Amino acid sequence: MNRKLGAAVFMMVACAFGPMTAVAQDDAEGSGNIDITGSGETATHECTPESTVEITGASNTVTLTGECKSVTVNGTDNKVKVEATRAITVTGSSNSVTYKRGHGKSKPKISRTGTDNKITQEK
Repeated sequence: MNRKLGAAVFMMVACAFGPMTAVAQDDAEGSGNIDITGSGETATHECTPESTVEITGASNTVTLTGECKSVTVNGTDNKVKVEATRAITVTGSSNSVTYKRGHGKSKPKISRTGTDNKITQEK
């Protein structure tokens, strides 16, 4: 009986809050994963050299400080500024990623699929 009550309470809370926008979630296991999902939000996150960042959604503006292991952007019209990363992957359309530098003297590995996605180095 308690299981049914718990499930009912969970469903009521989920229905009350409905869909959420731009949720950033740091991995609880300490691996440094940062997952950002949503629409129309602005956020700043600090990376560590082991941070993997995944941004999914539309029309988000995200600033990543520090050094990120990798940055993945999925969706439409996202604008991302990255201080430093080893790899950038962009899928979707009309996304824009600007990075300052790679790790060390290397430029980041870049993968871009979709339409009108731009990845540029800040000058």
